[in-house]
Amino acid sequence: MSDLVSVVLPVGPGVSDAGLALDDLFGQTYENLEVVAVLNGCPEFVRGDFLGRKDRRFRVIDLGNKPSLLNALDLAVSKSRGRWLARMDADDRCDSTRIEKQVEFLEVGEYEVVSCGISLKEAMGDGMHRYVDWVNGLDTPEKVSRERFIESPVVQPTVMMTKRLFEEAGGYLRNGFAEDYDLWLRLLEHGARFGKIPELLYDWYDRPNRLTRSDSRFEHKMMLALKADALARLPEIREKGVVISGAGPIGKVLGRELISRGISVRGYFEVSPKRIGSTCQGAPIAGPEEFGSRWRDSILLAAVGAGGGRFKIRELANEASFREGRDFWCCC
Repeated sequence: MSDLVSVVLPVGPGVSDAGLALDDLFGQTYENLEVVAVLNGCPEFVRGDFLGRKDRRFRVIDLGNKPSLLNALDLAVSKSRGRWLARMDADDRCDSTRIEKQVEFLEVGEYEVVSCGISLKEAMGDGMHRYVDWVNGLDTPEKVSRERFIESPVVQPTVMMTKRLFEEAGGYLRNGFAEDYDLWLRLLEHGARFGKIPELLYDWYDRPNRLTRSDSRFEHKMMLALKADALARLPEIREKGVVISGAGPIGKVLGRELISRGISVRGYFEVSPKRIGSTCQGAPIAGPEEFGSRWRDSILLAAVGAGGGRFKIRELANEASFREGRDFWCCC
């Protein structure tokens, strides 16, 4: 028999109809699976629907009325029995072949973590469309690794890996950061290869109550702090220090967070004449004419949030023979 897949399904407040997600999971072509659902602050009628379900592959844990995603995730993982660990959100949908195709990808042995293509539903802004287009384009392990500091390079409910890998990486940490992005960065830091099934096997619904909009862990400054925390662990950055392209709001916060972690910020590059020649957090600000020559022995970080900034800096870095993912990282 094929190895058991444990699907972790947290059901929190704001979920109006989780039955469709359950129907999708119980209708999978891969039949050797269990669904471990954790009810944490969900509406009473949703709780009643879940508690009334009868299926040998279905287990429900009721945490009561206090919503806590991390508690729900930790409890569900601890109770899971499968070799493979998958995730799904209770207000999303997925294709009937999703689990089977992800298991097939993992069994080949080329990847440790596998996600799939996403179809965004009911988007509440252009930013979500841009994010999903970017994530869907990260279709090789090299792209995921190289662009890991721009945003979270995979969407949590689409992911599958072995439970053993999850536990060896330390699982979800309670360190004040976004638990999923923090986990991906730690896995990538230790060399895990992220594969992606290009087919759109997951329908991801945008909701006004999404944690990325309401939880302080997902605020912009906290996400920059998380990136700085992971960057500061890279041996080459600890050894060589960094130079930051962009002395605006993003570059300043990133620089401050790196300095607080003992990293030398040797300087900044800027195009604004008002900033060139001055300093930022004690480090000199140089103009574009010195890009690629000054501080060349440091790691270059791109931190320009203006439209198209990342692509312009990437183009300049490529022309100056920086190697993205080695001595150059995009951070926004």
